[in-house]
Amino acid sequence: MEHIQDPTYNGNVTVHCTYEEWIAREEEQRKQAKEQFKDNPKACARKLYEIATQHTSGGRAASALLLSLWNEKFVANIRDVICNLDIQNTEAAIALLATLGPGHHLERYLTQEQIIEIIDVWGDMHERRRA
Repeated sequence: MEHIQDPTYNGNVTVHCTYEEWIAREEEQRKQAKEQFKDNPKACARKLYEIATQHTSGGRAASALLLSLWNEKFVANIRDVICNLDIQNTEAAIALLATLGPGHHLERYLTQEQIIEIIDVWGDMHERRRA
């Protein structure tokens, strides 16, 4: 069951669909997100930054990924990242990871001030602990 805004009824309308219809909707959302973030790491980083500054499970996941890509002082559990982001944001994370490498570092897409803002919110949670 999904709740959507229907302008005809000026409110929430419960829409019932089959499992196959639901899967088709999810796949369509995934395709659209993949196309939106394809070859655009700056858009990926900005999208994840917007989420990372929020006090939500998605914010925690996005901040873990961004901080772990910033330097080795922070760690991310990739399963936690993928499981706590919705389809669109997961595609942004995957696209960002796919583009980082030689000549493409996170510093090209986010400023130090933006990272400091994320550290202020989530830094203690993601800091690497030494045994």
